Amino acid sequence: MKRITVALVILISFTALSGQSIKFSVHADPQFAWFKSDEDLVSPEGAIFHLQAGVLMDLFFANHYAFATGLGINNMGGNLAYTDSTTFVSKNDTLYAIPGQSLKQRLQYIDIPLGLKFKTEELGYITFFFQFGFNPMVNINAFATSEDGAFDKENVRKDTNIFNLGYHVGAGAEYRLGGSTALVGGLRWSSGLTDVTGNDGAKITMNAISIHLGITF
Repeated sequence: MKRITVALVILISFTALSGQSIKFSVHADPQFAWFKSDEDLVSPEGAIFHLQAGVLMDLFFANHYAFATGLGINNMGGNLAYTDSTTFVSKNDTLYAIPGQSLKQRLQYIDIPLGLKFKTEELGYITFFFQFGFNPMVNINAFATSEDGAFDKENVRKDTNIFNLGYHVGAGAEYRLGGSTALVGGLRWSSGLTDVTGNDGAKITMNAISIHLGITF
């Protein structure tokens, strides 16, 4: 976190010294998220719908090119089915996912996206953009639920890796309302690079597709 903070300070200072602009936006993005597994013992069983929201900064180092970063809350997760018994620690209790059991897991992260954004000239009132980058995330909550009631919003944060890294690509458009204020809409795909779980012997990564909705000022 300290390294990320230092990097943000350097980027903002560089932008200020170069005389380029900084634009801020707030967003609330509906998204579908799901797990991906590299082992047959743990199988993904569908996506969940949730939201991610936060504040974004575009730090322009040229007229149409910007460093893109920000801070937000990213709600992710999905359904996982286990073909072997798997142990979970919930507070001070030990719980077991039995063979054939499916768990819906909801994971919440502090999300600090880092990337680049490319924007077109304004056409009428519309500007198009493309962006890509990485998503360092820190887990702050993790809950598991099963249809049979054996898991009832159990806190499984101890079995969830605290750090998660993924990448994203996205595209969209800004519609200028007046001055520097604009409505923003687009699509974003994100995919995980690191294992989000620590108790099942498999590499479980996160995928998500979201509808980016926000306002820039």
